[in-house]
Amino acid sequence: MKSLLFLLLSIFSLLSTNTTAQNTIQNKKLNPGIENEVSTIILIRHAEKAEAHSKDPSLSDIGKQRAEALVQLFKDTPIALFYTTPYKRTTETITPIAKANGKEALTYNPSDKNSIAEMILAGKGKRMLIAGHSNTIPQMVNTLIGKNEFTTLDENDYGKLFIVVFKGKELIDYSVLNY
Repeated sequence: MKSLLFLLLSIFSLLSTNTTAQNTIQNKKLNPGIENEVSTIILIRHAEKAEAHSKDPSLSDIGKQRAEALVQLFKDTPIALFYTTPYKRTTETITPIAKANGKEALTYNPSDKNSIAEMILAGKGKRMLIAGHSNTIPQMVNTLIGKNEFTTLDENDYGKLFIVVFKGKELIDYSVLNY
């Protein structure tokens, strides 16, 4: 499973859609040397959250175990960039794997398309992991692949892992795995 996942991750690369985010990315001047580089974008929903006694709950014990499972899943796969929304549940999901890679998770605003475009550009030629929410991650994947293929995740679905790969600006492949 690990070698298959590593192979899948090694194949993927960056953006081709008709949204504001795509236009922002396509209008940026890119270094000519990275047109053939492979970019891999891994997108996940945050892990299971604790009982919602607030608008910003932490992870439950099961959620913390899932966050640690990500560390094990990707232990042999170097990841250059980590992004999280400003909520506890996404930050707590991604922080263990970021630390395992000697990195810090950067915060993004899931409702700011320009911010997302800049985040994707920063990952050009790299492997990056983005944590979001049941209603933002499928939307982001749809934007990246240029299709309306994925819908909002079910409230109890925390185990989807979306992998999108580009070579330069060309979409090579995308996959959905369960972990």
